[in-house]
Amino acid sequence: LVMLALILAIAVIAVIYLVFKKKHGKEKKFPWGKIVLSLILAGYLLIVVYATLLRGHSTFIRVYNLQLFRAWREAWNNFSVLNWANVLLNVALFVPLGGLLPLLWKKCRKWYVTLPIGFGLSLAIELVQLAFCLGSCDVDDLFTNTLGAVIGYFGIIAFLSLFNEKGHKAKPFLTYGCIALVPILAIGSIFVGYHFKTYGNLSKAPSYTKSTNGVSWTLECELPSTNDTAAVYRTQTRSQSQCDAFANELAQNLDMTVDLATYYQKSAYYNMQDPAGYLTVNYQDSGYDFMIGTALSDLTWTETDRKTIEDALAIFPVDIPDAAEFRYDGEGYHSFTVHQYIDGSLMYDGTLRVRYASDGNVYSVEDYLCNYAYYGDVVILSPEEAYDQLKNGRFYDGEQFEHAKPTAITVTQCVLDYQIDTKGFYQPVYIFFLESPDGTYGYHVTIPAMK
Repeated sequence: LVMLALILAIAVIAVIYLVFKKKHGKEKKFPWGKIVLSLILAGYLLIVVYATLLRGHSTFIRVYNLQLFRAWREAWNNFSVLNWANVLLNVALFVPLGGLLPLLWKKCRKWYVTLPIGFGLSLAIELVQLAFCLGSCDVDDLFTNTLGAVIGYFGIIAFLSLFNEKGHKAKPFLTYGCIALVPILAIGSIFVGYHFKTYGNLSKAPSYTKSTNGVSWTLECELPSTNDTAAVYRTQTRSQSQCDAFANELAQNLDMTVDLATYYQKSAYYNMQDPAGYLTVNYQDSGYDFMIGTALSDLTWTETDRKTIEDALAIFPVDIPDAAEFRYDGEGYHSFTVHQYIDGSLMYDGTLRVRYASDGNVYSVEDYLCNYAYYGDVVILSPEEAYDQLKNGRFYDGEQFEHAKPTAITVTQCVLDYQIDTKGFYQPVYIFFLESPDGTYGYHVTIPAMK
C-alpha cells in the first residue's frame, strides 16, 4: 500500500508539473515544496479518515463517552500497552495536522486559526461516528486529538521562528518550543511517576464517578470489622525472558520441545511438540495453563485420591499448601483450592486444577494457586468510608450499573478482599455485593481500600 501510494503521488506530481509548465513555461518556478506538502496533507487526511471511520463496521449501537479523562484513568489503572496506545495514538494522530497547516498557509500560522481547525476536524469525526454508529463518540478523543494539534502547531512554529527575518530568534523559539514540550513532558511524567511509586495500579479501580442521583441505598449486612491498616503481599512476576526459561524447563521435564512463542499483553503463549501441547504463562502473577492436546478422546478419565494427584504433579512447578481443599470435579478434573491462607510470611490464594487419566498421567494443569510474600502494612479506608464511596458512585463494576439503571439498591454483603495490581502486589480491596429489589441488578463492585 505504501509503494502504491508513492507511485500514485509521483504520478500526480508529474501531471501537475506538466500542466504548470505548459501554462507558465519558464516564467514561474515550480512550487515543489507546496505541492509535496499538499500531497502529504491529502495522504494524511485519507489515513485519518480510514483509521477513524472506515476501518470498522457499523455496530448499529450508538456508543459514546462524555466523561473527560476516562480513557486516561483507565490507561492508568490498567497500565498496559494496549490502553496507553489508545490514548497516545489519538494524540499522535493529529500532530501532523498541526504541523502541516502552518507550513502550507501563512494564515494558519496563527494559533486561533490552526487549533480550531484541529478541534473542528476531530469534532466532525466524533459526530460522524455517533451518527453512523462507527466506533465510539468519545470526548477524550476530542481532547487528545486537539492536544496533538497543539503539539504539532507549536513545534513547527518554534522551528519556523528560527528563520524569522525580523531577528530576535531565540525568544520565540524558546517560547513556542516550551509550549510544545509542556504536554509531552506532562505525559512523560505519568510514566516516570508510575515507575517510582511503590505499588502498582488496580485494573478494577473506578475510572470515573457514576451518577447515583435518585438511587436509594439499603444496607442489609454488617460492615466488616477492620483495623486501620492491612497487609500487602507480593507475588513473583515474570518477564518475557523469565517466561521463556520457565517454558523450556517445563518442556525439558516433560520430554517436550517448545516450538513457537507468542507474546501477548498479559501473558506469553508457547506451542509445544512431541507430543503436541500448549502453555500460557501470566506475567503478573506467574500463573500458568498447560495442556497436552493429542488423542484426548482415547483416554479414560478417572477419580483418584489427593496423594496420587500430588505424586503425579511432582514434575510440575506447583506449590500446594496442606490447608488447600481437595475435591473431584468430574471428567478427570481434580482441584486444590485455598482462600487467603497465611503460612508464616506467605499468603496462598487461588485454585490449582489438574486433569488426570487412568493411565496415571496428568494431561492438563491450570495453576492459579499463587503464593504471595508479605511486603508491608498500608493504611486503608474504613468500611464506612468505602460505603460512602459506593453511594457516591466511586466504584468499579464494568458498566453493569449504567445498563441496569437501578433506582434502589440493597447491599447484601461487604468483605475486605485482595486483588493483584499491575506491579504484582496483592492489594486490599472492599467488595460490595449488590441487588436491586426488582431483580434488574445483581452484581459485585470493587473499591480500592488503600488510602
